[in-house]
Amino acid sequence: MVTDGLPPLPGGGRRPTLSAAVLQVLVPGGGVAGAGFLIGQDAAVTCAHVVRAAGQLPGGEVGVAFPHLPGVPRTTGTVLAASWRAPEAEDVAVLRLERVPPGARVLAVGAAAGCQGHRVSSYGFPAQAPPGGHFGYGTAGNLLRDDAAGVLLQLSEANDLTTGFSGAPVLDEVSGLVVGMVTAITAPDAHLKGLGIAYATPTEVLRQVRPELTVRQLRPYRGLESFTADDTRWFHGREQPVLSVLAELGVQRRLLLLLGPSGAGKSSLVQAGVLPALKRGAVAGSDRWLPLLARPGSDLLAELERAGLPGAVTDGLLPAVEHRLADDPGCDRLVLVIDPFEEFLVQAARSGGPVADPHLAVVDGLVAAVDAHAPLSVLLVMRDDFYPRLAAVAPRLLEAAPALLNIPAALSAAELRAIITRPAEQAGAQFEDGLPERIITDLLTDQPARQAPVTLLPALELALSQLWDCLDDGWLTHHAYQDIGEVTGSLTTWGNTALHQMPATHRPIAQRLLTALVRPADESHVVPATRQQIPLSRLRTLSIDAGPGAPDEAAFDEVLAILTRHRVITTHTAIQPDGTDATKSEPMAELVHDALIRDWSDLRDWVKQDQRFQRWLQRTTDQAARHTTSGLPDDLLTGSALAEGLDWAHQRFLPPDITTLLAASRRRQQAATRRARRINILLAGLLALALCAAGVAFWRQQVAVDAQHTADTARREAQSRQLAAQSSALFDTDTDLSALLAVQAYHASPTREATTSLYTAAASPLKHRLTGHKGTVWSVAYSPDGKTLATGSEDQTVRLWNTATGAHRKTLTAQTDATNAMAYSPDGKTLATGGEDKTVRLWNTATGTSRK
Repeated sequence: MVTDGLPPLPGGGRRPTLSAAVLQVLVPGGGVAGAGFLIGQDAAVTCAHVVRAAGQLPGGEVGVAFPHLPGVPRTTGTVLAASWRAPEAEDVAVLRLERVPPGARVLAVGAAAGCQGHRVSSYGFPAQAPPGGHFGYGTAGNLLRDDAAGVLLQLSEANDLTTGFSGAPVLDEVSGLVVGMVTAITAPDAHLKGLGIAYATPTEVLRQVRPELTVRQLRPYRGLESFTADDTRWFHGREQPVLSVLAELGVQRRLLLLLGPSGAGKSSLVQAGVLPALKRGAVAGSDRWLPLLARPGSDLLAELERAGLPGAVTDGLLPAVEHRLADDPGCDRLVLVIDPFEEFLVQAARSGGPVADPHLAVVDGLVAAVDAHAPLSVLLVMRDDFYPRLAAVAPRLLEAAPALLNIPAALSAAELRAIITRPAEQAGAQFEDGLPERIITDLLTDQPARQAPVTLLPALELALSQLWDCLDDGWLTHHAYQDIGEVTGSLTTWGNTALHQMPATHRPIAQRLLTALVRPADESHVVPATRQQIPLSRLRTLSIDAGPGAPDEAAFDEVLAILTRHRVITTHTAIQPDGTDATKSEPMAELVHDALIRDWSDLRDWVKQDQRFQRWLQRTTDQAARHTTSGLPDDLLTGSALAEGLDWAHQRFLPPDITTLLAASRRRQQAATRRARRINILLAGLLALALCAAGVAFWRQQVAVDAQHTADTARREAQSRQLAAQSSALFDTDTDLSALLAVQAYHASPTREATTSLYTAAASPLKHRLTGHKGTVWSVAYSPDGKTLATGSEDQTVRLWNTATGAHRKTLTAQTDATNAMAYSPDGKTLATGGEDKTVRLWNTATGTSRK
């Protein structure tokens, strides 16, 4: 089924196909009792008197045909009793269709109020028409109240609407929306009075019968949202910039960079101006060009595939373009619009730079596709304050662009008048005298050149949208303009109106939610502050209160609903990485326009207050992504960054990826602290053992000195000094030999030089390695005679080593966990070991057996 309802446009846009939306209600035998039209996926509406003419009542079944669909498909509709309104009353019947054939359309419906004077059309099946029916026309009149039927919409000049149109939709030619259903056609009196008068059941009554029927509002102004191709009829005053873009595309068809400040209407210019003009053939042959519009998001190539360029990720951009055109022989050129391109540059800045993979590959692909002179035109739409960033991260792309086009920085009075008045005129509304001039004057105040900065467009469009909401019987008034705060105050009034819809207790949630949607400026990478897309799940975590008690998620939902309803933020589904090489679709939220960051004073103040947290969060989010990819400990937080993160964790709720990173970083820091403590204890023990060994050697040397002759003492002292000097000389090149010489010097004689060498060696790690353990060694002990070294490990073993040769003597299967303490008995015959399993064991060092 196709859902349509896009209005017939003077000057562009799509016209709804009434004939494909209207169905015939059949009488037994195949005749036509009247018309009906689809109002839902499997529901149609018609008049109750048409159902009665088909021989059925509530609960019965009628035959239905779609005469303008291939094969004239037929189906059956059940008359819903709950939605039945008798012909003597509102005269409405709803049919539940057994099936809806392919190609059937659902027309969008709007309010009948306010359509007075608009031309209307319908499609019915009168006897004088061909078998497939024909169109009828008229003019919408006033809404009339009838005691039995409730409210009716009078149609005048409706001579075309005759018997056979009952149940047909009434389409407002101005809005393109269905505003009612033809109910009755009057017959002229004896004097032929009343000719061309008909009545319709307005959509307001249809909605009472069918509450789930969605009514669209006619909105000729877009507020802060961009104009799209469906809004071409409302897009005025920008003809000259559109012509400039078309002229550039006509001269060179490779790569065009369209620049303009935030709020200049770049997206609207392209979508509602340039692309529809190309479709109309404004450039030679452009009616055969295929436009594809993509937003970079977090993965530009994936977004290109989503926009209709399959193979962009797997095959590359150029092959994907060639395959796409080969699959559509009716098109001989592809126009690729990437808007806003600054999103890609922001992603590149977060990856490090200049441009890291995969961004470098994307830039290379764009350049290669352009240089290949393929039937491809690339239009990059970008804020002009990102130009320095483009030059820094993608100079090759800038070199490949033969044309740069800046949107004019100012709007003339004539352009302003067209923007202000033409949409309302086309929608059938009128301005009070002097109101357009008043708005233009407000815009040109304090402008010496009598031209308004183009950056005022968002405020102007928002003011006009608010003014339209205050429409008074088809008039836009001075009083309403004053109430909305005029142009200069409209944006603040609009944002504050949304805030005033929520309780004061919810304001902090709104503040955190809105600031989370602003990516803080990055001066180091020349990246200004801009809006950013945030997954709703992440936004919820960042917005809820971190105070005592459970998070108030219901309050977040209420705040989100208010801000969305007032169009301060928009939500949509976008492609996001899922932590692997794949992607997933996830609901996203973002501010409706960058102008909010610049012109809404409350938001601007909040962003300034919260920028310290937002900048830390941005940096930490990038680091969490790097750690998720690499798994390296070096990508964890350390030092002041970790301390700051732990501080924020006590103040705010943080997303799961951030809390995971903080937890892993803290565990690593704690492990490093424990390891440092153990090393210090080990070094202290080694020093104590060395001092004990030195003391024993000193005592023995003293005994030898006392027993020997003075000459022998002098010889030993000389020998000691010589060895100490050799030890000092080898300290920087061979620490093991230096340490051995120092011990030998001290053994020879405890001279000052020998003592200094020994202490120096004891304080320095030896380079000689004893290998064999399968885990970290936590404890060591020297035997009293210094000939044996015992080492304990987390591999649950103790090994005994010959200190002279480094040879392994024995392996003792010690504790059931790591051995982290040991000591020899004074006679060296017993070794005591202690472990993490909280046990102590005694070993016979001669046999290697456990004593207890």
